[in-house]
Amino acid sequence: MVFTPIWGLIANKWQNSSTLLIIGQCGTGLSCFWMAVSQTFEMFVAASVLLLIFKSSYFLLYTILMQENRKESSGAAASYHAVLQGAIVTATLLSGWVIQMKDPLLIFWMVGTMECALGLVSYFMLKKVDTSEVIDASLQDNSKHSLLPQFLMFGIVVLTLHLAVNMIRPFFTTFTENVYNTDTMTSSVLYLIPSLMAIVSLPLIRKYSERLGWNGYIAATVMIITGLFFQGIETGIVGLILFRCMFGIGAAWCLSKLDVFIFQWSQNSHGDYSKVSAIQNVGLLLAPVAASSIVNTRTISNVFIYASLFVVLHLIVFLWGTFTRERNRGKLQLHKEEKHALYK
Repeated sequence: MVFTPIWGLIANKWQNSSTLLIIGQCGTGLSCFWMAVSQTFEMFVAASVLLLIFKSSYFLLYTILMQENRKESSGAAASYHAVLQGAIVTATLLSGWVIQMKDPLLIFWMVGTMECALGLVSYFMLKKVDTSEVIDASLQDNSKHSLLPQFLMFGIVVLTLHLAVNMIRPFFTTFTENVYNTDTMTSSVLYLIPSLMAIVSLPLIRKYSERLGWNGYIAATVMIITGLFFQGIETGIVGLILFRCMFGIGAAWCLSKLDVFIFQWSQNSHGDYSKVSAIQNVGLLLAPVAASSIVNTRTISNVFIYASLFVVLHLIVFLWGTFTRERNRGKLQLHKEEKHALYK
């Protein structure tokens, strides 16, 4: 939360985001090596903090990817999120093996070596990348005063979506075991369904996301709301699978398309996305706290209901923000036409 915007500020000032990314990757690798050789708790915590500082620079990879695929931003964003969900699935499956290792600290040597190797690969792949900004001409005339409310509104949109998506995770396996009497393996598979749907639905998102535009985003949001709400109601294991799939496809669509909107509206992709990424992290932190509060005062199933209400709020704010931006764009265009007429 703290260092992601700082990396964005540095990238904006330095104008060489690929070099910063490589520094972050190599720094992450070295931090992992330090964690592997830590002999005290204090050393391990210090290495962990340093790891997070360097790791927070990784959002630059995403901004570079989106800049390099300006004409196919929806497909690039969908592919990125599909790969991310694939990594989550892989990490979940490998975590059991890591826990059973006789010396778990060896994993830091492995990860550190991978990070340094990735930094080397990035050096050769990104040294010829053009990271210059392409700014929407309609945004150049907007003042900072008009952009601040827009960013605040977008921050609420991002926060509510990530809060809702992550609220249901901490107690999901407990919920399925209590309500459907599932074993640990079945609960784990049910837990991973949304991540698997993000991978499976990638061709669909790449093909139709740009064509459907706002309407597709609204439909995907409705899928999330429906999927979340009915997961909290006992519908049988088949119904749960169906609504988990619906939720997963809708979430994959919205998360990727929301990123596209950010890069389309931004005048400073590194700086703006770093702030948005920090807001995402706030949602990740608040999600388990909110879920725990709901479980302590109500029931586990109510977590799904409240999560769906957050997505309703997300949709309302999103529609209002879109309406406001399009109205301002129309006023700006009308003002330009009037000035052009007077000039003639």
